[in-house]
Amino acid sequence: MKAVVFAMVMAVSFNVFASGDESDKQALQSLLKQTQSLSAEFEQQVKDEQGEVLQTLSGTLKLKRPANLYWHTKEPDESVMVANGKKVWYYNPFVEQVTIYAQQDMVDDSPLLLVLNSNGNQWQNYNVSFRDNRYFVEHQTNGSKLELRFTDEKLTEITMVQAQGERTELMLNNVALNETISDEQFVFDVPADVDVDDQS
Repeated sequence: MKAVVFAMVMAVSFNVFASGDESDKQALQSLLKQTQSLSAEFEQQVKDEQGEVLQTLSGTLKLKRPANLYWHTKEPDESVMVANGKKVWYYNPFVEQVTIYAQQDMVDDSPLLLVLNSNGNQWQNYNVSFRDNRYFVEHQTNGSKLELRFTDEKLTEITMVQAQGERTELMLNNVALNETISDEQFVFDVPADVDVDDQS
């Protein structure tokens, strides 16, 4: 489930920010607005508050404005997540199950999902700052944080920190910006003979 939350955090990360520091807000907004689509390979680690690695994943992802995501983790923990702006499909081949979520509900619970989200009202609960060559997006009440690092104006590192201290770190490699990605990439066909849990 941690992979689901983090991937969904990816699915809404490119638009309007509310921040106490207007220059940080504008700088991050400018970087994000340049990105209409993003494709990359990723390595993900989940660490506890002491820095011990709890889980390691790798795979590929594709993002496309306004709120589309394709996320595929490789074996042994293979999963596929597809988001089209309205619904999110999470497929776990091992348990032969597809879970369907309302994408808006996922946005409400995850700061990274804001990156693609054009609803400025949701940003009222977050502050944005820049230090140590990173942008920090922090929830004003629940303590969750999102760290974004860019290299040559490409998003290359994302870290999500939960209030209790658990960190999910995502390193992006072979990043391709603004290439054409077909809308068909964000259509999920439910395989035959799998259980479907529709929570949307």
